[in-house]
Amino acid sequence: MKITDIRISDTFYVPAKPQQDAISRLPAISLHNFCRVFTDEGLVGLVPVSGGSLTKVLIEEALKPYVVGEDPMDNERIWQKMYWGMLSSGRRGAVMTAIGTVDNAIWDLKGRVTGQPVHKLLGCYRDAVNSYGSGINLNLPDEALVQQMRGFVHAGFKMVKMKVGHQDPRRDLERVRLVREAIGPDVDLSLDANNAWSLTTAIELARQLEPYDIYWLEEPVLADEIDSLAQLARATRIPIAAGENHYGKWEFKELIEKRAVAIVQADVVKCGGVTEFLKIAAMADAHGLPVCPHFSNFVDVSCIAAVPNGLFHEHAQDFFEPASQLLTAFTEPKDGMVTPLDRPGFGIQLRDDAAEKFGSPPAAGVERRTTQRGWRWPPYM
Repeated sequence: MKITDIRISDTFYVPAKPQQDAISRLPAISLHNFCRVFTDEGLVGLVPVSGGSLTKVLIEEALKPYVVGEDPMDNERIWQKMYWGMLSSGRRGAVMTAIGTVDNAIWDLKGRVTGQPVHKLLGCYRDAVNSYGSGINLNLPDEALVQQMRGFVHAGFKMVKMKVGHQDPRRDLERVRLVREAIGPDVDLSLDANNAWSLTTAIELARQLEPYDIYWLEEPVLADEIDSLAQLARATRIPIAAGENHYGKWEFKELIEKRAVAIVQADVVKCGGVTEFLKIAAMADAHGLPVCPHFSNFVDVSCIAAVPNGLFHEHAQDFFEPASQLLTAFTEPKDGMVTPLDRPGFGIQLRDDAAEKFGSPPAAGVERRTTQRGWRWPPYM
């Protein structure tokens, strides 16, 4: 069997709730693409795409020549060909995301070739995965935020996560207090700052947040500032989580060796795909650390189920619901647990009417932009 082509689908436009975190605003429309890897025997691998049109160009024009003609079972060789082929063009960011997308599609294809779910191919460690409810809107009114967190608890989640990163840090402290009082002491609470704080601000806020029994503090400072993450980790009792915006095993090696993180959050797409995620997970395991991937549209559950140090699946409800409308089958948490699909590959399949229902862009267009805060807030305070 040989790979004959790789194509990225046209964009699907699914109505969604407008969202905002500390660094970006998302419109009331959710954009989705899918990557297909074709073979000469008619089998096709399928996974969601991160990065939109930029990823499409990188995959269809830059990466495809390294992949076409290869046996899809040889994922390690294909990964190395893509990485070394792009070495001088970029080894992080969009390039690694594109490599990860192709790699994941190849793993889905391997599952379809063998008739096995990906988590079984990887050597399944657990049949069901703990999941947590992830709130992704920094600007929810206080009452709505409390209702959202309570809703997660009522649905059976044993941990919830909320956004922080307001221009006035006192707003964050007050909202954390409200949520902790609402969910009680027996539910874990994590916070996600999305790179918003300077080191000085992060140290001071972590000190004030410690009484609220925070399970982890996610991306408190700029992802590139690994030394600052390590300094913060030494200054607070709150475990530091990061990895959503780190790429490849080399960056994770630095994060781990500098003891900058207690929870390794490798995104199964951005980090370089399943092939690279397994190496990152093994490295974390050797250092006694759990892996808890950033939400990655139906791909991460299989990886968490496969590795012994897999911690949680992130259930980002407001992202999950639009994406699920495109699929005939998908993983969905029940009572705080999620089970990988018992179907070949990752088990997802596009609906036949997806293009008809969601193939046209909204008349007003789609705008995504960063928040108007300069580089970050508060700057160096």
